[in-house]
Amino acid sequence: MDSPTLQIGTRPSPRHSAAIALVAVFAASLLIALLQGQKTFYYDSRVYWLLSDTFVADGHFSLLNFENTGLRGYALPLTYFAVHQLFGLLTSDKAVTVMVFNAGIFAAVGVVLAPGLARITWLGQRWQLGRLLAMSGLILLFWRGYLNFPLSDFPALAAALLALIAISSLDSPLWMLTAGLAAGYSLNARPAYLLLTPILGVLIFYGWFEQRHTEHASRARRAVCLGLFVAGLACISVPQSIVQHRAFGSYNPIPGGNGLAGFQYTAGLELQRYETYVGNSLLTPRMEYLDSHTGGILDSLDDRRVSGTSEYAEIVLSHPLTMAGVFLRHIVNGLDERYTTPYVERLESPSHRLLRFAGFLLVFLALLRVAWPSARRGLGQARWRYPAALLTTCATSIPSAIETRFLLPVFVLCSLLVLAPGWPNPIESAEVGLRRYRALAWMIAGGALFFIAVWAIVHQTTDSLRLA
Repeated sequence: MDSPTLQIGTRPSPRHSAAIALVAVFAASLLIALLQGQKTFYYDSRVYWLLSDTFVADGHFSLLNFENTGLRGYALPLTYFAVHQLFGLLTSDKAVTVMVFNAGIFAAVGVVLAPGLARITWLGQRWQLGRLLAMSGLILLFWRGYLNFPLSDFPALAAALLALIAISSLDSPLWMLTAGLAAGYSLNARPAYLLLTPILGVLIFYGWFEQRHTEHASRARRAVCLGLFVAGLACISVPQSIVQHRAFGSYNPIPGGNGLAGFQYTAGLELQRYETYVGNSLLTPRMEYLDSHTGGILDSLDDRRVSGTSEYAEIVLSHPLTMAGVFLRHIVNGLDERYTTPYVERLESPSHRLLRFAGFLLVFLALLRVAWPSARRGLGQARWRYPAALLTTCATSIPSAIETRFLLPVFVLCSLLVLAPGWPNPIESAEVGLRRYRALAWMIAGGALFFIAVWAIVHQTTDSLRLA
């Protein structure tokens, strides 16, 4: 029998499209990282890399050797330790090692994990090569500066996306184990993802409830699946508990604990945005965008400091309007793509405004996709619980001194909504006269109001910058 031939113009299969895109995006990401040049590992990135060297003492490896600072979990430093050992066979350059690892994470998120979330959310969608490349292109456009630093943002996001994809296969023991491992990793790498784990539990039981009138797995199989999910979660969390107990006498598996929460709450009342400046050794790195609306609240606190979650909840209940304004400013500033890097080398210039505008345009189009009934129907049959679960990973970051990277999951979801197929024509061909442009007129008016409101907030934020 003759071997099959590829016809000119034939579309590659979804698997071939993903493979092509994965290789292309990895190569492009690595090239961009190399062109950006080797960077000094500043602050958090330096700490993560140094912690990766603490697992080996006197020539012996052990998780218990991990130098627990109380603020960071062991999972990400352990990842960097493994990566360093793996790539140590090829290069001893730590900067290149980090570039290669991050290029792989960027490619996985843009080509596999983010589109995977789209597929389990909007059933029947097909993401061909063009959309996979477009999704990855948006990530590189807005976040390319993260390729050069060992940080938790993209690894934790990748783990969270993997957990959501895996949890959609409720009756598969292997996928449920994967979901538990990924959920535990994301929480350990980024404690702000605290709400993801209980939400995954809700998704499990909701999914089983949804199957009640259809053919489904036996109770025994479900028990095995749930047990493996918990086992996977424990596999990541129990070592952290042991390390935490050895260092501080607590079995809390969440790095940071209430002390970190109190610090973040206080900073979130003082600041409406925060960034790190590394462009001038004569200046300190703190780029603080002060919030002038919360001084009275801070003055009423002991030592101007929030003690923990319970006191912060009391503040919210006692000052609902003020705190609503705080949350709104944090969300808008978190979506403001002022810089593509976590470590700012050059302060904002007019050239950044186009990128900032593009970022807010992406957010507006995503909101339009959800609010416009025709566009929302174009997505097809939807299971909104999965993107809603992704958004919960950002909820605990809103009260803190917001940084753009804290809302990275929101950026991913906005990109998926905008790039997903099924956009309708805003010009209604069935109507006559000016009525044909009714939907388009509403979009333009809504967009104008959106950008006026957003620009008023971010302009005021810019004026409040203090290099402290």
